[in-house]
Amino acid sequence: MIMNNFRAICIGIEDYLHYQPLNGSENSAQALYRYFFEEANIPSHQLLLLTDTSPSPGKRSTYPNRDNILQWINDSPIKVEYCWFFFQGYGINYQGEDYLLPIDSNLNTIPQTAIKVRSLFEKLQNSSQNLLIILDLQNPLKDGKLGQITLDLAQKKNISLIFSCRSHVYQSISAEKSIFITALTEALRYYSHHLTLHKLDAYFKERLNPSHQKDFPAIALPIIISPETIRHQPLLPASKKPILDNQENQALSFKIQQKPHQSPDQKPTSTLILPKIPSTPFKPQLSLNIPLTQTNIKPSSPAASLPSVSSTATTTPEPSKKSSLGKYWLWIGGILATTAVVWWMSLKIGQHLNAINYQKIQENQQILDYGKISLSVQQASQFNQAISYARQIQPHTALYQQAQVKINQWSQMILDIAQGRAIIGDFQGAIAAIKLVPPDNQQLYNLAQQSLKEWQTLSQQQHDNQVLIEAALSLIEPNQASSYNRAIRLLKHLEKKELGYHHAQKLIEQLSKNIYQLAQTRAQQGQLTLAIETIELVPNDTQVYSMAQEAKINWQQHLNRTSN
Repeated sequence: MIMNNFRAICIGIEDYLHYQPLNGSENSAQALYRYFFEEANIPSHQLLLLTDTSPSPGKRSTYPNRDNILQWINDSPIKVEYCWFFFQGYGINYQGEDYLLPIDSNLNTIPQTAIKVRSLFEKLQNSSQNLLIILDLQNPLKDGKLGQITLDLAQKKNISLIFSCRSHVYQSISAEKSIFITALTEALRYYSHHLTLHKLDAYFKERLNPSHQKDFPAIALPIIISPETIRHQPLLPASKKPILDNQENQALSFKIQQKPHQSPDQKPTSTLILPKIPSTPFKPQLSLNIPLTQTNIKPSSPAASLPSVSSTATTTPEPSKKSSLGKYWLWIGGILATTAVVWWMSLKIGQHLNAINYQKIQENQQILDYGKISLSVQQASQFNQAISYARQIQPHTALYQQAQVKINQWSQMILDIAQGRAIIGDFQGAIAAIKLVPPDNQQLYNLAQQSLKEWQTLSQQQHDNQVLIEAALSLIEPNQASSYNRAIRLLKHLEKKELGYHHAQKLIEQLSKNIYQLAQTRAQQGQLTLAIETIELVPNDTQVYSMAQEAKINWQQHLNRTSN
């Protein structure tokens, strides 16, 4: 895919200066950026990545503070045909307007440190003909006000928008990236430049199934806003070079045949072969009209038929030479006629058997094709449905072996989908998929059952640990170092081998930094004794501990000098 008239801005903010960190935001932006650069082969100068640690493409910084984000947007090149803007981070509603919060934003100075969604939409729309904005937000205020203004603006300005807003305590279930961005990149890989908002909406509804929300209530289906006129238009420009379908993709398409017996002046008419199987089995009727051979023998004269009588004695009649020759040719003719009849019958039977076999091939091919047609989206349920169609092909019939090969391939695809979900930490989705692996291939089925037991255990552990993490975060009260320390002690209950351990360690480091920064603020305000008490709450196994000890010594020395 080569797209010269395309631009993408990917922003993911994780370690906010004044708010709790958002695990997975940086990796989400990186995942979308990597898709465009590595898989869609878009040049790096058409892409922009702004995260906590993103490298700068030149002298200008990509650190996602307010000034940098606005400068990159304002200095965008001339109007492009397609533009994607992705932002994952905090957002709030302030005085009737929605805002995106850069990494340096402060709730006390929202107009000066945040980015108003209204002005952002206007700037992006002025620089793109086909604009798609993707906002994956969390609201630190928990007031339920964020989102409605954004949705109304997109509708009024005819902007395509994918909007997701989650609760304050929600942390991404995946240690790599959010489930939302995982589903988005999956859809991009499958549909490529054929992806539309209509297809993406259907994909989200299955991939982010609301039935899973009983375990993870903060995961919500994104809201998609788009003008009806462009809902079915591609979200990416078409490739300049046509992509040749491989043999498998060609097999997945509907077969088109020309209607027979057309007059020369008629144009060929395409007929779509639908999977319509005859309700009753085909029973050929052989009509064998065997010709009867008739031998016309002229009777001899009466005189010739009477025996020859002499005057003295009666003699035995001798067959004439002519009569013997006639019987011989009659015998030869009967053999030839019988041979002809047998040959003709064999030919007719062969033709009917071929017709039966051809019809069975057609029927079974239609079954296979219909099963493949159901694979419009590469989801486990679609592969399972295709397998159920392929099972209709009975043993000892045409294409049975081919159907068995397909069943094995599709079973493996279901297993691959389940394993892929488990790798990114989506154990609920992995369990739902692995249950669809059929028992046709005993080896794959046994592997699926073994994985099912493992993932059920890990899913329960993941759920328990997620509850613990959210409970720790709920203890936090802004500007209270003791609440940070209580949350840290609770997070340390997660052991190294447990799911969520790395997430917990990252939170511990961030909360330790918050304690250190709070102590620094109190020291600057002249409250050295309180600053020392605060900085002693920094755990000794964190990165900021050495700096905290150094600051503590300096403050104690300063107190000693002033007291003397």
